[in-house]
Amino acid sequence: MTESGVISWAAAVDARIWQAVIAGVFLAAGWLVNGWQNRKAAAALRAEKLRDYHRALYAEIGANLANLWDTERLEGYRDRMVAKMEADANFVPFIPIERHDAVFDALIADVHILPRQTIDPIVLYYAQVKSVAALAADMRAEGFGALAQDRRIAMYRDYIAMKVQLLAFGRYANALINAFSKGGADAARAEAQRLNTRARAPSDRSGE
Repeated sequence: MTESGVISWAAAVDARIWQAVIAGVFLAAGWLVNGWQNRKAAAALRAEKLRDYHRALYAEIGANLANLWDTERLEGYRDRMVAKMEADANFVPFIPIERHDAVFDALIADVHILPRQTIDPIVLYYAQVKSVAALAADMRAEGFGALAQDRRIAMYRDYIAMKVQLLAFGRYANALINAFSKGGADAARAEAQRLNTRARAPSDRSGE
């Protein structure tokens, strides 16, 4: 069709059809703009929720880390308690009720909102929290007191060892949360690599 033919065809089209076409174009444009605005608002809401979740989990983990002291004090307390148990076959240590996961449990339905860089260490930490709590519940039960003292000592050593591991998991999780809050995914990945490299490095006292 020639240019003059196109012009003639366009002139022959009813004006109402052109109005409908133009209205359709504006309607489609409105859908696109609204869709973009909705996605932008959803992304902003997701980012805000992520910041809030990270803050809440960081605080809960930090509170438990403070209660755990540090590895040296945990192991020193273990040694003193085991010495009492070895000296008195009837001595049963008091085991407190463990509950350090209230915030995590409240957010569990939305845990998927956490980024890949922090979700794994956070879930690993809370899995250990629940394992410690389960063992503590077993040690508070009557069956624990009925065990021979050597069995109770072995369980108590395991209990403290699990707390030492919990301390390490918690420090790692909070380090990555902190890095993500300051520099996003790239900063969290860099911090994870730094911590993992340091953990694999041989000790200066190893003689290697």
